[in-house]
Amino acid sequence: MKLISRLLLLSFFALAVFTYILPVEATSTNQESTQTQQDEIIVNGTKINSYPIIINDCTLVPARDVCKNLGFTISWDSDEQTATINSKNMKSTVKIGQDLYTAQSTIALGMTAPISLGSGPLLINDKLYIPAELFRILQGNNPESLIYNNHQILLNTIE
Repeated sequence: MKLISRLLLLSFFALAVFTYILPVEATSTNQESTQTQQDEIIVNGTKINSYPIIINDCTLVPARDVCKNLGFTISWDSDEQTATINSKNMKSTVKIGQDLYTAQSTIALGMTAPISLGSGPLLINDKLYIPAELFRILQGNNPESLIYNNHQILLNTIE
C-alpha cells in the first residue's frame, strides 16, 4: 500500500511540474527573445515626447500633446471624468472608459453616429489617452489627417 501511495504522490508531483513549471519557463523564454520597436507620434511634422498605447488593436495617443500640436483645444471636467476636444469645425466629448464616440459640428447642425473605436479613453499618470482615429473623425474623416507609416503615427491638421 505504501508503494502505491508513493507512486501516486510521485505521479502527482511529475504532473504538477509538467503542467505548471515548464509552460511558464517556455513562455518567459519566448517573451525575452521577442523585440518590439516603439512607435513614435509625429504631429504636423513635429515628433512629440510621448508614445502611443495599443489596446485591442486600437492606438491611443496622449490627447493634450496631440491637440496642442494640431491647434485643437481640449478641456477637462474632473467631476464627470470627461474631456471635450474642439477642432476648427467639430467637437467631441469623451468619457474615461467609455468606448463610444461622436463628433458634433460647431458650424452647422449635425452629429456623427455613435461609434466604437476599440478602446475607451484612459487616464494614465494624469495623462489622458484617446484613440488616434478620433482625430480623423474630428477632421471630417480626411485620410490625410491620420497616417500609419511603419513605426510612425502621423497626425496632420487639415484646413
